[in-house]
Amino acid sequence: MAVDYLNSLGVGSGLNTTEIIDALVEAERAPQENQITAKREQRTVEISGLGQVKSGFEGFSTGITPVDGVTGLVASATSSDISIEIDDMANASSFAHTMTVSQIAAAQTLVFDGYSGETASVGTGSLTFEFGSWAGDGTFSANADRSDVTVDLSTGAGTLSGLRDAINASGADVTASILKTAADSYALVIRSREGANHAMRISATEDASTRGLAAFAYEAVDSDVESVAAADATFTLDGTTITRDTNVVEDLIDGVTLTLNAASDTASRISAEYDTVTAKAAMQMIVDSMNDLMTTLSDMGRRSLTGEEDGPLAGDPLLRTLQRQLKSYTTTAIPGFQDDPVYLTQFGVKTQRDGSLTLDLEEFEAAFEANPDRFAAITNSRITSSSGLVIPEVVGTDPMAGVYSFDLAADGSATLNGDAMTVSNGRYGISDTDAGGLTLTLANGGADASIYVGTSLIDTLSSFAEDVLAMNSDLDLKISRYNEDLGDYDDELADLDERIDSLRARYVEQFSAMNSTIAQFKETETSLTNMMDAWRASLEG
Repeated sequence: MAVDYLNSLGVGSGLNTTEIIDALVEAERAPQENQITAKREQRTVEISGLGQVKSGFEGFSTGITPVDGVTGLVASATSSDISIEIDDMANASSFAHTMTVSQIAAAQTLVFDGYSGETASVGTGSLTFEFGSWAGDGTFSANADRSDVTVDLSTGAGTLSGLRDAINASGADVTASILKTAADSYALVIRSREGANHAMRISATEDASTRGLAAFAYEAVDSDVESVAAADATFTLDGTTITRDTNVVEDLIDGVTLTLNAASDTASRISAEYDTVTAKAAMQMIVDSMNDLMTTLSDMGRRSLTGEEDGPLAGDPLLRTLQRQLKSYTTTAIPGFQDDPVYLTQFGVKTQRDGSLTLDLEEFEAAFEANPDRFAAITNSRITSSSGLVIPEVVGTDPMAGVYSFDLAADGSATLNGDAMTVSNGRYGISDTDAGGLTLTLANGGADASIYVGTSLIDTLSSFAEDVLAMNSDLDLKISRYNEDLGDYDDELADLDERIDSLRARYVEQFSAMNSTIAQFKETETSLTNMMDAWRASLEG
């Protein structure tokens, strides 16, 4: 509690100058402090609101990610002999085939045993690997598509483990490992890649001073060394015999990878069929995620009509922009999947009066079952051609979504939507148009075709969320700017404290001077009073 020492001593004006100074200072300080504090509190609320918008977009991005590429196409096989996976939804379509695996592909395996340990000496020099096939009569035929590989084993590395490591590091597409075959017996196991035409022939060149590598030569068929012979996979698809040099078959059915696990005399059914339940669940997840984000944005920008508190970002122009953009995706056409664009409403998605979305399950099922391929517009970006003789690809920049007409002339020239295309190394390309980046390769002379370039709703929404959440986006910059404002308000409060301290000191100085002046007046009053009293006394006497 401040003490007015002048009044305590009975000196001065008799006024409580401390209370007067406090009142004056507070009258100066309060409106300025309240104004700054109010602005600071408002910014804090707005930063919190922007943070909730950011969290809303993060949750939205996470919510739609699991359905990216889910077209409802589900693959299955009736036997464990075959595993089936759809790995390219853009090219996969429904199918059903009968398949029998009579032989799976095998990698040639050579076992060189009789060594006492991993550090056993094997000599130095080099091993040269050739690749090809061994015929029944023992003749080796080289694989013209593969080059020989020489593995050098230098002095100091001439051990069993050193040879293993040198082979594995050679890039020969050969795997070497050490196998403990008995308590004191070790073997070097060398395994080729799968396929009958990838078997090995190994020749050795020994250093004269440290022999031993010749034991790993394999220049003739030897059943004592070869534990597994190289072989191709053989199977039938709908009665047609097919061979592959690997058990992972990626080039048989578009967009599908088959893995051959075992041979069997029993036929298996492999298929890919559109599943309404899977597609419906994906659509519901999209609707729910969009509704959650819409609710977050609406709550942040709420204008109360009943006297309740407004949302923290009511009237914020950035928030309104984000709301408009999100809502636009519910009504915008999605081109490039079939001849006509796709709309969300065609799959039973409806907008309610409050802006939220609902999914009419019966309408969705009817639309999906009538034309399941159109559902790709929702979940799976792709570029396709109406003709199997025209294969589209993208090189460099992505072309704009839409349907493009490819017209091939008799002389080999071509146009895309009427614009001339260039030809380089058998690829047709075009630049300076919406289709820039699109290239076309022809098969068997090619044909006129429609090229469909489609960007799915999921990819559009994901890009939208990614842009909003990016560093230096409008949202990110606004949050940074508002945080800087908080620092500025703190500086303003500190400056106000300094000004008020100076003002208080000035008032104290001024009131002290006033009290001194009043004290002098009181002394003069006392002198005059004493003089008058003395004068009256002299008159009475």
